[in-house]
Amino acid sequence: MMMFKSSFFNLENHREVNELIVPDSIFHKFDFTEQWVLKAGASFIHIVCSPSGTSDPRITLKSTDPLFSSLPRMDHALVNIDQERKIISIGPITALLIDSFQEDTIIKHSLKEYFTECQRWFQQQGGLFFLMTVSSFVNDEAEGYLFDQGDWQKRPLPYPDVIYNRSHSRKLENHKQFEAALNRTRERSIHLFNSSFLSKDAAYSHLKTHSSIQPHLPQTALGLERLEEMLSIHHVVFVKRVNGSKGRYIIRIQKRAKDYLVSQNSFSSKPTHVFHTYSSLYRQLQCWCRNSRYIVQETIPFLTVNGHTLDFRFLCHRNHRGSWSVISTAARIASEDQFVANIDQGGCMEPPLEILSDLFPSGHREIYSNMKDLSLSASSYLSEHLEGNFAEFGIDIGVDSAGKPWIIEVNSKPSKKTFIDNERIRPSVKGLYEYSYNIWKGKGGII
Repeated sequence: MMMFKSSFFNLENHREVNELIVPDSIFHKFDFTEQWVLKAGASFIHIVCSPSGTSDPRITLKSTDPLFSSLPRMDHALVNIDQERKIISIGPITALLIDSFQEDTIIKHSLKEYFTECQRWFQQQGGLFFLMTVSSFVNDEAEGYLFDQGDWQKRPLPYPDVIYNRSHSRKLENHKQFEAALNRTRERSIHLFNSSFLSKDAAYSHLKTHSSIQPHLPQTALGLERLEEMLSIHHVVFVKRVNGSKGRYIIRIQKRAKDYLVSQNSFSSKPTHVFHTYSSLYRQLQCWCRNSRYIVQETIPFLTVNGHTLDFRFLCHRNHRGSWSVISTAARIASEDQFVANIDQGGCMEPPLEILSDLFPSGHREIYSNMKDLSLSASSYLSEHLEGNFAEFGIDIGVDSAGKPWIIEVNSKPSKKTFIDNERIRPSVKGLYEYSYNIWKGKGGII
């Protein structure tokens, strides 16, 4: 592997041969007398190599191939030259899979800052990052949106080395066309990760079989049919949509002496309701929940901050060798009158050790370490037992008065808002690049 400045662009519009102009300092180290292959992501073309005849350290591609001629100038590009296979590969090339893209609404996109951070960091480190829509993915169109000249521009692009699935549509992911597209990525040796949403019931079903994790899970039952039983045992429960996200479609029910107190944030403009009979409560829940699947979960009395709901988000990443690490953490504190701490529901973030030190002056570091270990165990176990590739999880954890951590939820499409802004480039962006780089390097330029 060697790193040097390079620039890939089309110099001539009518060429029958793809030509790569290589700096003299590189050209004389290899045998370029035969035809080679230039590989970008999962796409490739045959090339002939010629010396530049100058001291210019850049390499230049002359090609009319639409996928390669549309590549932007790539300063600091990483180039892998495989003499034995006669392959020159550039990368890593990573695509972020999103539902749709509208040029006039990108400034309002919830992941706008994440997009631009990824693009900037990949460019600085020597890779290429672009956005790919689900429509292009399922229709097998080699195209995407590339940030160039201050704007995201649609253009033909090579198939990438790595695809990070950030589609927020479960309906799209369950479509036969999406499954066919996943099969094509495997056939082309494209590494796609976080291939699907992780439902709350699926996460619980897997984690409860782990002997060390199970004691850290609230008791959970599938379906509203178990609600009366769960209320008789726990008196306070959460009812959560199996496929809900961003703190939505969650209902908190408290069984009191003569009635039921209900808090919700998604079904009515009125945040709290009181029901005097179980039958009236159940009828309303059926109206709210309709045909969607829900779980009923024991409500653990987690510690709060000034009466506000508190939880902790641990963002876990997997490296190319399969081991997991925590790359960022944040304490999340719910806004006024909210019973969930999600940032999308108005919550705020604080450094977790500062919050823990206020709650547990003498044992906060051990509690933090226990939460971290629990997050890593859950991530590792799920990635081993779930179908598909998973390389990023957001683990939400609550802590009770004894300092015991409890897993609230596991997210396979974790929010990119949950980080403490003390770096110009957030850890998840750097993690995506490192993961992509190692996947690309591990391929070794093999087509």
